[in-house]
Amino acid sequence: MAIRAGGSVDLIQQLKANYRQADITAAEMGMLEYAELLTVEPSNVIESDVQRLRDLGWSDEDVVDIVHQTALFNYMTRVADGLGVENDEYMDAVEDRDRDAVDTSTWGKKNQR
Repeated sequence: MAIRAGGSVDLIQQLKANYRQADITAAEMGMLEYAELLTVEPSNVIESDVQRLRDLGWSDEDVVDIVHQTALFNYMTRVADGLGVENDEYMDAVEDRDRDAVDTSTWGKKNQR
């Protein structure tokens, strides 16, 4: 299964603000929920979480890719945070631009399953 290519700035803003309210497919929603669980509560991932991805149309190869991409992003973020790496000016400008549009109230919260 492939993720939609292209997209729009509006969709990007929806995803950044609160992916749970974004206009995406059920498969894409399931993938993002799984990535969040793997990020926030990795020890709570169970076989039924992977099976749900399969039921939504993701292949086993897709699941491996989802895990690898999630792990890589988390690794890179933790290395940057651990070393005190600062955002470059461009990223600071993007964060300033999006500050009012992004709802971070659900970030880091345990999934309600």
